[in-house]
Amino acid sequence: MTRFLTCLMVVAGVAHAGQFSFDSRFTNAHLADLGEALADLLAFPNLTTAKPAGLHGFEAMGGVGGVRVSAREGWYRYALEQERWLGVLSAPRVVVRKGLLAGVTLGAQYGRFAGEPFWGGEVRWSLYPGGAIWPAVALGAGYSWLANSLVDFGVGEVRLVLSKGFVLLTPYAGLGVRHQRLEAKFGEPVPRWHQTEGSRAVVTAGVVMYPLPLVRLVAEARKGFATTFAVAVGVAL
Repeated sequence: MTRFLTCLMVVAGVAHAGQFSFDSRFTNAHLADLGEALADLLAFPNLTTAKPAGLHGFEAMGGVGGVRVSAREGWYRYALEQERWLGVLSAPRVVVRKGLLAGVTLGAQYGRFAGEPFWGGEVRWSLYPGGAIWPAVALGAGYSWLANSLVDFGVGEVRLVLSKGFVLLTPYAGLGVRHQRLEAKFGEPVPRWHQTEGSRAVVTAGVVMYPLPLVRLVAEARKGFATTFAVAVGVAL
């Protein structure tokens, strides 16, 4: 398990080189779009079912999420030196979750974007563990943040998730509401701090697959400001 977690940390650390670098053409309108895009990329992902993990439950996932970006987009062109791969802006990460009593599960994430680390935390409550007919239901609340000398970003999301298990896979779907806040330092001739905030509904859908005992593969899509796709692999007890 220790070796596996070390490998996941390496995966999260392998991101395309880049950084935040605000051009003189960057505006407050671009700032609002940048905040929405960062929320899509950095918000705490679901990547699991709605079933309670239980007191002995633990899972660790290494994954990457990305959003397709045109090089003509002002918020990207005038603010980031982050490279795209096949037109996709990505944010690799590690997500770990630990089950507790009373259907509560705690989670944490660590990843890198634009050469900077980002972090996140989550708490989930199992409202219904599911049965032969009815799906499992869980309510989760997560928060993620990234900060450096030019950017201070945070995004929080509350999400209701339903999942229904089958023999080798468990599809899930979720509906949430998020709120993000972004402060960035830019402007000519003397840069100063600017701020933007926004809220929107987010729809999530995905599937957890079980190719081997203890091994999980996950594919997830989220629709917020844009459509974000994520894939992950990990282990679960």
